[in-house]
Amino acid sequence: MVKIRLKRVGKVKQPSYRVVVADSRRARDGRIIEAIGHYNPRADPSIVEIDGERALHWLERGAQPSDQVRKLLQITGAWQTFTGEGAPAPAPAPGSVKATPAASVEESPEETVADTSGAEVSQAAVDADAEEGVEAGVTPEADVSEEDRTEQ
Repeated sequence: MVKIRLKRVGKVKQPSYRVVVADSRRARDGRIIEAIGHYNPRADPSIVEIDGERALHWLERGAQPSDQVRKLLQITGAWQTFTGEGAPAPAPAPGSVKATPAASVEESPEETVADTSGAEVSQAAVDADAEEGVEAGVTPEADVSEEDRTEQ
């Protein structure tokens, strides 16, 4: 059986891979039929270059990709062409991603209340603190003794 898989090349502790078509009975780095691309996971971002036309050629003739090669083919779009699925969504450019407000932040401005220290606190936070005190059976004033109040 013919497989599309990775062949390890590069120095010790600096792997780089070739995407190759080889007989499944051959060794990982052994004799190949054709090299159709390369993959460098150590670059930032990773470099994936696969000849989509040659990959499609071998897939149509029954070559089975390894799991990692299937993922790489999905990244390049050759797998979607082979299976007839939609094209992959283009990855956003590194600088074009914009931060969005957190899900816990509401769109509308909240009502604010000044607490005892003079800082503004949202009404929702005051309500949540009040509920916690009621559940614990302690009110905020009961925590502080008369002596502690005079020291502050």
